[in-house]
Amino acid sequence: MPSKKITFIGGGSYQWVPVLFRDIAVNPFLKDATFVLHDIDLERNDELAHACRAIARKTGTNIRVETESNLNRALTGAAAVVLCISTGGLDAMEIDLEIPKRHGIYQSVGDSTGPGGIFRTLRNIPIVVDLVRRMEDYCPSAWLLNLTNPMNQIVRAVQQTSRIRVVGLCHEYKSFMTTLEKVLGLKDWHDSVSAKISGINHFAWITDLRIDGQDGLEMLRARLENGEATEVAGAGNDVNPSHSLSGNQIKFALFERYGAVPYPGDRHLAEFFPYFLSEKTGYGQAFGVKLTEISDRRGWITWYKERIAEWSNDDPDSVPLEPSEESLAPILAALIGGGPATIQPATLPNEGQVANLPLGTSVETLATFHGDSVFPHAGGELPLAITAILEKHSHIQDLTVEAALEGDREKALQAMLADPLNNSNDYRDIIAMFDEMMEAHAPLLPQFYPGEARSLPSAEKLEIAPGLVAV
Repeated sequence: MPSKKITFIGGGSYQWVPVLFRDIAVNPFLKDATFVLHDIDLERNDELAHACRAIARKTGTNIRVETESNLNRALTGAAAVVLCISTGGLDAMEIDLEIPKRHGIYQSVGDSTGPGGIFRTLRNIPIVVDLVRRMEDYCPSAWLLNLTNPMNQIVRAVQQTSRIRVVGLCHEYKSFMTTLEKVLGLKDWHDSVSAKISGINHFAWITDLRIDGQDGLEMLRARLENGEATEVAGAGNDVNPSHSLSGNQIKFALFERYGAVPYPGDRHLAEFFPYFLSEKTGYGQAFGVKLTEISDRRGWITWYKERIAEWSNDDPDSVPLEPSEESLAPILAALIGGGPATIQPATLPNEGQVANLPLGTSVETLATFHGDSVFPHAGGELPLAITAILEKHSHIQDLTVEAALEGDREKALQAMLADPLNNSNDYRDIIAMFDEMMEAHAPLLPQFYPGEARSLPSAEKLEIAPGLVAV
């Protein structure tokens, strides 16, 4: 019988493990799977395993939940490996945000592009390369399902260094579909919507939209023009509630300008159009964009821990059984569980599905998952103005991947100088910012300091170690 072992790297993730495991537990095609949690934080790993077992009891599933501190043993025989890490955790992310801010660069997220995206790439890729090399030894036929940012760069690095099959998964498309459901008054978008999407992760566009056979882009345009959309166009954790289009002002402005709809959250989109984060906009406030604050992220962890404690207390009413909109469980069911085919957004190496971008670079389109295979869909034609921006970012991302793999400081600096988010800065100041970030992250960048033994600054305070840290 084929293996249904699912290994979760980053098993101490308060944010993702309970939700994703709950989705797996209620999926009938995964009821006899083995779910293995691995994390360098053993206490968190055990805590999350306890929560998963409580969820399993509530759902009545036969899923076995295990913890494994040894990575090789965790990988052995896996059918799928789920990656959900952040090397350096929130302390490293704080460096990504605060040093650029001192140099006048404000980032609304800082995990995919700009200074934060570049240094997150440099930190994560050595860990990912080590992981896939181990997978080649211990589970060579397994799928690597990546949830870790920066999505494009990680998928690209795996494709360049390994035979392991990899796909990146992101929920931004489905998040926008729930907004679209409200704006257009749809009963259930799953039953009525078909689309073509094209681009790169966190900067992808709906190029064609059909709603019960009608032109959905025209329907959306009409709702926006007559003002019907403004009262229902969404709110979320990261929006400014003083705006009627909170969380969607940027995407709708770009739709009006270019004729295609960018579906990622506005906080991601703003970083690809730096004028939305200028001083004149209040660094995004004028468009309902709130900058990422590490204090908020730490607050989220507290909230997640409280919820996990509720789910772990064996109160049968504490665990919601309604599946989330995350795509992981239906994809696992299709790939390793013998379940039905499913169409989901996917970041994959470009084999021509996005015609205007270089072959091999990471792109995001819809894809069909079925029978241990993934089949990307053609993405549809994008406006030339958008293609020009996409192509630049694809090249910057590929350059950053090269820098991370080779430990090439000069290539990393070239990527920083090319990134549009830094364009408002003086050339010399960008170099100074880069040098500061490189030094601050040095313990997590061994490929740039060969032969040097660098210890973490104030390790007790950081509570991190070089390696896998759950998000």
